[in-house]
Amino acid sequence: MRTRLFILGLIWLALISATVLWFISTQETRLTIAAGPRHSESFELASAIAKVYNQQNELSQIDVFETGGSSDNIRLLQAGHVDFATTQADAQVNEKSTAVASLFVDAYQLIVNDASNINSFNELQGKFVVTAPLISGQHDSFWFVADHYGLTQDDLTALPMSEEAANFAMVMGQVDAAYRVRAPGNRAIRALVRNQQMHIVPIEHAEALSLRHSSLSAGVVPAGAYRGSPPVPERDLPTAVLDRVLLAHKGLDYEVVNELTALLFEHHSELAAHSKLAGFIRPITDDSDIPIPLHPGAQGYYDREKPGFLQKNTRMLASFIYVGAFVSSLGLALRSRVMRRRKVRVSEYTLQLMNIAEQAQQTQENAQLHELKDELVKILNTVVTDLSKDKVTQEEFEHFSFTWQAVNTLVRDRLAFANGME
Repeated sequence: MRTRLFILGLIWLALISATVLWFISTQETRLTIAAGPRHSESFELASAIAKVYNQQNELSQIDVFETGGSSDNIRLLQAGHVDFATTQADAQVNEKSTAVASLFVDAYQLIVNDASNINSFNELQGKFVVTAPLISGQHDSFWFVADHYGLTQDDLTALPMSEEAANFAMVMGQVDAAYRVRAPGNRAIRALVRNQQMHIVPIEHAEALSLRHSSLSAGVVPAGAYRGSPPVPERDLPTAVLDRVLLAHKGLDYEVVNELTALLFEHHSELAAHSKLAGFIRPITDDSDIPIPLHPGAQGYYDREKPGFLQKNTRMLASFIYVGAFVSSLGLALRSRVMRRRKVRVSEYTLQLMNIAEQAQQTQENAQLHELKDELVKILNTVVTDLSKDKVTQEEFEHFSFTWQAVNTLVRDRLAFANGME
């Protein structure tokens, strides 16, 4: 009865375990991306990524959330409230944030009203400037540039507000300038400057700014990026540029991140159908300016075609094999030579024994037989010495000793016969 109950319990346990595993495997996984303001490029591209991903997966879906900007995205990611987030590459992150890919390139841009007579960033002193909300990375970027030009909060009036409110304030002439970190050709900036008396101001010293933040590099806002005739800007304007990066929480499953990374680079046409920005997605390489470490899942995808250890070290391994073969051949040759020497040495001792045996058979003189006996002892001592120096193997010594005993017996018998005759 106990055995039956035990077997029945095992069967029920197996059935329950199988049911639980099946239930888990059929549950839909919900992933989330914090993507910034709804009308931003990052929200547009994140939405495109989510649409294509959701079409490709039945049991895993991505939801895109509107947020205040990079700083807000990072806060949500680091708190574990979202799985992915978009951010400027110059944003401050901790060890819980890892990079997946570069989505596109943003540019520092300063839009000014023509009536303000502002032609460079350092002319903002005493002016009214609208910046992004405090929870946006753009706000921090503005003060980073302002600090480079020696401007403080006492030198100008910075007004953090939403993009829509900032555009309205600019059109109404209530502020002098608006600062944005957006991709050149941004729709919101184009709508702002297309039919207004506004222009873009160059932001010089990009190389100097990059010395303070490695994610920055020198770039331009192309001539005509916002209007073709008359062009806005009128010429290529120097500025600082940086990557807009897709981040993943460090604890996110390897396979999930690896699959999403593969989708970014293997479904370009599907992504481009929803957002033209998909064409700017690029991998984060070892020599990238992005200081954020890669998620292992993304790293695994990037390393998929890299040669393995054996492929990268083929020449070295071939050299080792060649040297090993040469050394082995040399060792075998030396061993063969040593073996030949041993055989020659043992053969010489054996010939000496046979010579002694022949002389013993041909004489009956007691004195000569004693001399032969002494020679036998000398040969034995020599062979024992060679054995201790590994000049003769144990097997060779055993063969020699058999012959030596036979010859020694012969000499002893001949001595006994000679003594009897006397």
